[in-house]
Amino acid sequence: MRVILGAGLATFILCFLPSARADVYQLIIRGKVTMQDGSPPPKTVGIERICSDIQGSAPGPITDKKGEYLWRMDVDPMNTRACRLRANLPGYVSTEIDISALNGYIKKEIELETIILGPRSPDPNSLNSSNSDVPAKARSAWKAAMMAVDAGNPQEAVTHLQQVVMESPKFGRGWHTLGLLYDNIDKLPEARDAYQHAIEADPKLLPPYVMLSKVCGRLRDWECGRQAADTYLKLDAKRLYPEVYFYQAVALYELKNLDGAKASAEEALQEANRPDLKKKVVRAEFVLAKVAAAKRDYPAARDHVSKYLAADPNTPDADQLKAYLQLVGKPEGAGVDPALQLP
Repeated sequence: MRVILGAGLATFILCFLPSARADVYQLIIRGKVTMQDGSPPPKTVGIERICSDIQGSAPGPITDKKGEYLWRMDVDPMNTRACRLRANLPGYVSTEIDISALNGYIKKEIELETIILGPRSPDPNSLNSSNSDVPAKARSAWKAAMMAVDAGNPQEAVTHLQQVVMESPKFGRGWHTLGLLYDNIDKLPEARDAYQHAIEADPKLLPPYVMLSKVCGRLRDWECGRQAADTYLKLDAKRLYPEVYFYQAVALYELKNLDGAKASAEEALQEANRPDLKKKVVRAEFVLAKVAAAKRDYPAARDHVSKYLAADPNTPDADQLKAYLQLVGKPEGAGVDPALQLP
């Protein structure tokens, strides 16, 4: 009797309840991870799957030295969870790829778009279009500004952002964004003013200090650049934007503080091994060259110029630097004087 009832219960479950396990298909996923400049990551990177439920989330393969990976993934097409892939490397953030629609029975193998790694802190020169912290009364003008940016019309975006900061003068990110747009259209005095307003509105917002130290250097306003860099370095113990050391080194050199310039340039070069920062800091080698030349140590000056050209052979003023390399310390080299900071 007990056996018959057990069989009947089993039959009921099989007939009237959904199957406990749907078909699972194997999907082969190929992909690649690069830095923002397209180069491979500085070390191997772990790939992970993040899903809307805990059961779906899982660690995946490790990339090879080229940043490439292959994942043989079991996929249940009947599961409705949302999943995405991302790369995991300490100190960096990753773009994410939505893989929720991949089911394994339409395509058995797929190559995904490239995952991009960037510094954990966003580039201070990048425009953040999010409206999450935009004051309500400025939100309409902000949205219009972002639409103008997307349409490739920076001047119209500037007009809308001027309205944003007029309506919400304490909105630091609004001022910073206005500064970025002025910077983009080479209105450097206006950019400097906007970054200064961003700092006044929100003294804890770090990117405006970075951009102010940079734009002051382009304007040859050395004291402004020094002050912006000094204040940033006092505020940020984590050194999220070490390129500030380079802008500080330039300002200190131009202010005739050779030892200070040398110390700041050496600090900047401590980060030159990071692919996302190399282009921003490696020109500190030329600051060291100028410091050495000012102290009449011409062999050291030539050595630093050679290191810089080896690290960044495509710099726009490479020909000038090569001439400087040959003529530094010689009377005929007096007129060869490349700028410390590029535009």
